Amino acid sequence: MLDPIQILLTVIVTTLTILLVVIGVEVFRILMETKKTLERVNKILDKVEQVTETMSRPMESMSNLVAGIKQGVGLVKVFAKWFKEDDDETESEEE
Repeated sequence: MLDPIQILLTVIVTTLTILLVVIGVEVFRILMETKKTLERVNKILDKVEQVTETMSRPMESMSNLVAGIKQGVGLVKVFAKWFKEDDDETESEEE
């Protein structure tokens, strides 16, 4: 015959085993859900990266255009200064 203590210990061990199995299954389900969520977040971040790259290319082109315009304006200023100096020399020769 089993003592009451042995019966109690068997019931406790069985209950704890069942409880740990249930907890293990729930932890596994939580980890699987976390994996799915992280995959979704990764897809969202990839799309955000694509949109950012798509928007940065025209901005870079616009920046290059503005830099080219600045250089063109600088060149026009140099020519204007050169023509002005040439006109000043012509006027001084006429006097």
